[in-house]
Amino acid sequence: MARVSAVSESDAVDVHNRTAARVLLVAPNGATLLVHGHDPEDPGRGGFYWTPGGGLDDGESLEAGARREVAEEIGFDIGELGPVVLERVGEFPFGGRQIRQTESFFLVHVDDTFDAAPEALSDLEQSAIDEFVWLTPSDMRESADLVYPRCLADLIDHVAEHGRPVTPWQTD
Repeated sequence: MARVSAVSESDAVDVHNRTAARVLLVAPNGATLLVHGHDPEDPGRGGFYWTPGGGLDDGESLEAGARREVAEEIGFDIGELGPVVLERVGEFPFGGRQIRQTESFFLVHVDDTFDAAPEALSDLEQSAIDEFVWLTPSDMRESADLVYPRCLADLIDHVAEHGRPVTPWQTD
């Protein structure tokens, strides 16, 4: 008896797996620098916020990738990264592909807010990024647009009250 598959080959989705390093740049008032943008392949999805960072190059460490990505996207040179404060695996559509991304987040305290000065955005990033903004945890919770990761406001509040987590938070 032939077995019937619930998903035909033509319906199968090719998932792009990647590892990413992300950085939470946090000012003394708890404001965190976020990227606001949209998926250029799906503008109807609306805008959303995400943290600076991105996929690692072949053989690149998390720390090196975090530094490179923030320099390219924000124009900021990171000093000490410290330990990872958050880990997650997210799956989402973006730029016409389905992405499954294993992310590690570093937290860097900065002396004050500053204007992002991107140095090397890809064509996709240029088409997706609308602006760079500093949002406090309250701003994040009140935003009509989603903030990724969704636990970001809680994590920033936790760090302000208790310091960096002893072990990285885990979320999806």
